[in-house]
Amino acid sequence: MTTEEVRNLLHASPFVPFTIYVPADRAFRVEHPDFATLSRGGRILALSTEGDAFVLVDLMLATRIETHPPGLQAA
Repeated sequence: MTTEEVRNLLHASPFVPFTIYVPADRAFRVEHPDFATLSRGGRILALSTEGDAFVLVDLMLATRIETHPPGLQAA
């Protein structure tokens, strides 16, 4: 997966929610583009989580991305 693929998902109009998967069966759902940002170099994706927490995802370790139709609830 490339930085450009993630950037395209974040800037899509209309935005489509997506889940990014990393090793150890971890997954992070991006519900809105305001809750995610790429680092200047594009390797790190910072995701806002519940409360004031955030997680950093190294895109070099991401295994896949799954998009979700608008209105689909998280499992």
